[in-house]
Amino acid sequence: MSEEKSKSSIANSTPKVHMMPVASTKEAHLKGHVGPSALRQLLPIVSCLLSFASVLTVLIIYMDTTEIRHQQFRLNMSRDYELYGVPQDDPTLLKFVREIHMRKYPMTFLKNLPPKTMNLTDRHELAPQIAELIGKYAITRKGGFFVQSMPWTSGNMMTSPWLTETLNWGGLIVEPDPKQYFELRKENAHRNDVQVVHACLSSTGFPKEVTIHHEDETHDVKINSLIDEDSGFHPRVKCFPLYTLMLAVNHTKIDLLSLGCQGQELQILETIPFERVTINLITIHLEDYYKYETSADQYVQNVTTYLQTKSYKLVKQLSHNYIFQLNGCDKSKCRNKP
Repeated sequence: MSEEKSKSSIANSTPKVHMMPVASTKEAHLKGHVGPSALRQLLPIVSCLLSFASVLTVLIIYMDTTEIRHQQFRLNMSRDYELYGVPQDDPTLLKFVREIHMRKYPMTFLKNLPPKTMNLTDRHELAPQIAELIGKYAITRKGGFFVQSMPWTSGNMMTSPWLTETLNWGGLIVEPDPKQYFELRKENAHRNDVQVVHACLSSTGFPKEVTIHHEDETHDVKINSLIDEDSGFHPRVKCFPLYTLMLAVNHTKIDLLSLGCQGQELQILETIPFERVTINLITIHLEDYYKYETSADQYVQNVTTYLQTKSYKLVKQLSHNYIFQLNGCDKSKCRNKP
């Protein structure tokens, strides 16, 4: 009897646990957490903006770096490079000129064609007269040797077609313009005694490299100049001293030197060591120079005065073309031999 009472008292003293329904538990949890916080809602937007800003920053840096490199490239491609430490008669320079610039690469498409007869009538109207005067004043009437550099619009004054066709002269033509260079190569493809060089004459005593820039209707060589973005790339050409080219073709005694270099003739003449070479005739062609240069008369006087100091005299003038002859030049001194 006592045992039953103790069991009942223990049962009465144990706390009763009331079980809450599962559905009511979930409802209470949802009431405490209605949705994500405002910060968590903004995180995707902030992340997207940061990603966009990072990509945009990298793109701007890349574009700026590319532009700087492009500007440097354009600067390098429009700047003149003068090899001040290279003398005109440097053996390595002569070897470079002979093997690279004076090598006659075969023009196979002209191999089976007959020699092209040069058109002597499409030149300047004074060109035939000048050519006849050269033949008159030249010590070597037949088989002489010339060096001519008359690029761009001065090319129509060239006397080399008449000299090669009529007097069987050989020579060296210096042409910087690529298009005109190939035209001259085609004209002289079958003439082994005429050498065409893609180069220009240096106005200093050292080799250099310049940019050819065709401006409007004329052609000009821009020195140390940047080319406009919309004008594209322009060809580069190497310029060699005249004495270097004369040594490269093994002719330090020549019958004719013709220059029509848009006002750089005097500078080119000043690079020549006249004590080492013999040039019978020098012709200066300034037809186009007079069209845009107001001080052309003074320039001609400067050229004449300088050549007088080198024992030359002005023997003939046709319009703005001048023929100078070496004083005391006879066949024993001025004959066409290297």
